[in-house]
Amino acid sequence: MSSCTVNPASVQPNGLTIAQVASRMAKYQPQIEEQLRRHPTKRAVLLQVLHLVQGEYGWVPRTAIEWAASVAECAPAHAFSVVEFYTMYRQIPYGRYFIQICQTMCCHLQGAEDLIAHVEKKLGIHAGETTKDGLFSLVRVECLALCGAGQGIMIDYQAIGPKPYKLGQPGLREGWMEVADFHPDAACMDAWIDFLRSDAASSNWTADKSFQEHSPIGKPVLNTKGHPQGTGASAKPLSATYAPPAPALNVKAAAVGQAITISWANDPAAAKLVVERSDDGGNSWRELASVGPKDQKAADTLPEGSTAHYRVIASEKERTARPSTVVSATGAPTPPPPAAPAPAPVKA
Repeated sequence: MSSCTVNPASVQPNGLTIAQVASRMAKYQPQIEEQLRRHPTKRAVLLQVLHLVQGEYGWVPRTAIEWAASVAECAPAHAFSVVEFYTMYRQIPYGRYFIQICQTMCCHLQGAEDLIAHVEKKLGIHAGETTKDGLFSLVRVECLALCGAGQGIMIDYQAIGPKPYKLGQPGLREGWMEVADFHPDAACMDAWIDFLRSDAASSNWTADKSFQEHSPIGKPVLNTKGHPQGTGASAKPLSATYAPPAPALNVKAAAVGQAITISWANDPAAAKLVVERSDDGGNSWRELASVGPKDQKAADTLPEGSTAHYRVIASEKERTARPSTVVSATGAPTPPPPAAPAPAPVKA
């Protein structure tokens, strides 16, 4: 799934060793330890460690992939397959400015192919390559979630927009997309490329300065409690009763003479439901019935004029739900027996 047109094997640094990578990445040890705390297994930190490598080198050399695999305690072949699968990892060195142009259907219909061809001609490279001065890298990508503003274009992971380009302002952030119906075209890309070239010249940028990724949301929080199974974590597993199950709902108590029927609806995951009765207005309760989750009904008897209150409590293994809404019923007079049906007329 690599978007490169250059063979990554042909651009690997000569003589780079795992020990050299480990020495350069030593400053990230606090972040690595934090990731180990946050994940239940060391293998689970592989993606984060690879991102740290890319942030340091600007791309992911294969020797660094081996180092990341050793940190995550997985096979180097597995780590390589991760880098090969996710296009966010750069398998070759990229330029100072990383231009991504979406080629998916919505952007294709807006003219993405013609725009890509124009930018290739403007930069003198093909998609997947880097300019000779090391300033620009151009890649085709699938869906940047900018379908409504196709063609979708991002530079250094920021969606470009129509604001003017002035040196002395905070660079790319001045060009963020802010107009809903903005659609980049050839003239817009020419203006952006010219602006970025001037920006690089004014900052005395040279190709030997490696690209450093940064997160606009700031640095990660370190020294958290982590995952209960993480290496060095202090977090404790939650008990089985940390959250109660769903309570019984729609509780009703209906009286037919002295016969009382209590009904409700409950979560099918409930293992047991206890119906409780109170004869003192809810000050004290006693168990009336214990039923299964499919019953959803219990019976009681009240003398005429007597009132009782009822509630239902659902349980799911070790967890017990909060009591349901309290309902009441009053014993009523016994209804008269139904009238006998009228005799059928006798036929003559």
